[in-house]
Amino acid sequence: MKKRYILKYDDNQYGAIVARDGDETMVQVDDGDMAPVNFRPVLNGKAISIRFGGRLHLIHLSNAEGNGSVKATIGGRPVSLTVMDELRAQALQSLGDAAESGTIAADIPGLVVQIKVAVGQIVHKGEPVIVVEAMKMQNELAASTSGTVTEIPVSEGDSVNPGDALVIIEPEPAV
Repeated sequence: MKKRYILKYDDNQYGAIVARDGDETMVQVDDGDMAPVNFRPVLNGKAISIRFGGRLHLIHLSNAEGNGSVKATIGGRPVSLTVMDELRAQALQSLGDAAESGTIAADIPGLVVQIKVAVGQIVHKGEPVIVVEAMKMQNELAASTSGTVTEIPVSEGDSVNPGDALVIIEPEPAV
């Protein structure tokens, strides 16, 4: 089984193909050769050990950001890291217009754990509005624009899929 992914590492973006055959996993990054990769969670899931291209990499995970990326430390250097399948990347790109209009949407499957705003509340760009748990990490999503919350089509405890609207904000009129 082969699957395509988009990797964002700081300001760089790469395409990757992951192929699994039984217990073996092979990875091809951009136009490189397919190479075996071994990975496993370590330190109670707070880090991932990856052996790829003859090198061992230890990636320490810290807090997640609202856009699905994770703050990580790779080789002692803090980075922003995002791995998403190609279809999710395309869906997120199409959601760009919705984000500018004030619609906060799920970017990965998850569970709504906390709604931090109410309908009618005025919010400011960057203010936390909802918390979604995905892959055992809680992601605090922030308002993409300043304005008034007009709709919250989800409830705490709801399962959500990529593209599902979570909070809708009517942007402040341009002055």
